[in-house]
Formats: sequence, C-alpha cells, structure tokens
Amino acid sequence: MRKLNSRHHLRYSSILSSHAINSLLDSQHAKNHPLYKAATSKLINKQRSNLKSPIKDVNKRLNGVRDCYNPLFPLFSPGSRVVNHFSSRFSFHSPPSSSNEDLFHHLWNLDQAFRSSQISPHNIAIIVDGGIKKLQVATAVMHIWTDNSIVRCLQVNSINVTSIEAELMAICLGLIPAIEEENIHNIIVITNSIAATKKIFESKTDPL
Repeated sequence: MRKLNSRHHLRYSSILSSHAINSLLDSQHAKNHPLYKAATSKLINKQRSNLKSPIKDVNKRLNGVRDCYNPLFPLFSPGSRVVNHFSSRFSFHSPPSSSNEDLFHHLWNLDQAFRSSQISPHNIAIIVDGGIKKLQVATAVMHIWTDNSIVRCLQVNSINVTSIEAELMAICLGLIPAIEEENIHNIIVITNSIAATKKIFESKTDPL
C-alpha cells in the first residue's frame, strides 16, 4: 500500500502544468496554474479539517517529492520512436514545382503507383482525406484498396481539432487496418496534404 501511495503522489508531480488538478492544489504545487475558488489554499482551517479528499493528502506528500519530472520526455513515449528506427522505410513523393508539366508528370506517377499496388497481393493502397467542415467538425475518410477492390472504408467525425490533425487522423485510421492485413510488404498512402503527412516525424509537436 505504501508503494502504491508513493506512485500515486509521483503521478501528481508529473502531470502537465495545464492539468486542471493543479488548480485545486496549494499555490506552491499549482505549477503557476490559476487557482480554483475551491482550491485547498483558499480554504479556512475548519474547511481543511473537514475535507475528505485525496487532494488534501497530496498537498502534504508532494513536499517530500524532490525530483523534477518532464511528462513529455521522449522516453515516456516509446511509440514515437518507431519512425526514428525505421525512417529509411518511409518515402514521400510530391511534385518538384507547381508548373503544369510537373503536376501532369506527378499525377501520372500517382496513377502508376496506385496501379502497381493493385497488381501485387503484397501491396496495399490507402486513400485518405481529412478536413474541417462547419462548426469545427472534422471528417476523416479512408478507403483501403488491394487487388482492384475496396477492402475497408471508414468515416469518422471529430470536433475541436485542426486540419492537420484531421488529416493525420485519417492516415492513422487507414494504417492500422492495413498493417493488420496478412503478407503486406508495401503500403502506399495517397493524400492531398504531404505537409501534414510529414508530421509523423515530428512526434514532439504532433503526438498523432
């Protein structure tokens, strides 16, 4: 029980400074978060004595936690290191310029890439799109094609996300079932936002 109790307090000391719980703690533990009107530091002694909450215990125990913790340290996000280990297996294809000739050549290459993905049973193509619609509602759509037929399609709506997050959400929705398919050696993702797709290498700023 003591071990679990200690882990509980370490968890409180490692939360983000923007976490709402900080507004309930004493001012010295609030991490510069604006205090809520019912924060423990604003209670009178009688209110403190009648308080039956783990927050009361945390305020006492946090004084004994001397180490500083960074909740966004890369070691705490092992999933974000996969791209670093296998970055040589990722390639991006975009037109070298916006000229009509380069765009035409790029579209021709996309057609060839999609057709080649349908010839081999070990290849799969994911066509994704994500965008912000009315009232800040994002829609992510993905189609998975192999052997000239749709294997799976899905549409998901979300709110309060950016257009980049919506595009990344669509890509994630496609990659997860594509990876689960057996004997797939090559995955082609067709998207209208290469800039958003390259965010997979920036796991610190975009956890998606």
